Amino acid sequence: MKFAIASEGVTDQITIENILCGFFEDENLDEDIIYLQPPFDKTKQKQASNDGGWSNLFRYLKTPTFRYDVLNHTNIIIQIDTDVSPRKSFDVKHEDKNGNKLNTNDLVHNVIDKLTEKIEQGKSGFYQQNSHKIIFCICVHSLECWLLAYHCEIIEVELCLDKLSECLGKKVQKKYKIYNRLSQPFLEKHKLLATAENDKSLNIFLDFIAEQT
Repeated sequence: MKFAIASEGVTDQITIENILCGFFEDENLDEDIIYLQPPFDKTKQKQASNDGGWSNLFRYLKTPTFRYDVLNHTNIIIQIDTDVSPRKSFDVKHEDKNGNKLNTNDLVHNVIDKLTEKIEQGKSGFYQQNSHKIIFCICVHSLECWLLAYHCEIIEVELCLDKLSECLGKKVQKKYKIYNRLSQPFLEKHKLLATAENDKSLNIFLDFIAEQT
C-alpha cells in the first residue's frame, strides 16, 4: 500500500484518505490506502475494536507491529489531536515555560517530538532509520477544526466539534459515513488548499505530505 494510516479513530482515517485523494488529484488513490490503527471493518464501515484514542495510538507506536507496518508500507501517516495533549501521559503543554501560548508550528513540533519518543521506546534508532517513511498529521486542536474552517469559514482551535455541530444546525456524530460526507470537499484540491490557507495545522500536514512523497 502507498499510504497506511495510524490515527485516533476511523473518522480521522476517512478524512485523511479524502485529503490524500484530493491533494494528489487521484480519485483511485483510495485503493492504495489502508487503515492500521485502529482497525476498520470495511463491511460494516465502522471501527472494528475499542482500541482507538491517543493512548492506544501511543501504545501501538511502541510495538513490533508498528515497526513491521512501517517497513512494509511506502508511507505511514500518524495522526493525533492536540486538544488533550497537556494531560498526564501525553505531557505536551499548550504554553511555554513562561505561560505564553505556543504558536501552532511549535505545538505541532513538540507533539512530533513526543511521538518520536514513543517510537524510540519501542526500539532505539528506529525512527531515525525510517523517518523518510513517516508523515505526521497533527491536528490543532482537533481534526474537526479543519472541517469547521471549510464548512463554516470559522478559524478556531477550541471546541471545534461543538462549533461545527452548531454551525451545521445538527449534532455531528463521530461516525465514518458522516465524516466521509463532511470531508468530501477535500477531494477537490482547490478547496483543500483554500482551507489550508486558513488553518495552519492543515497547511503543515500538506507540507509534510509534499516533502515526504
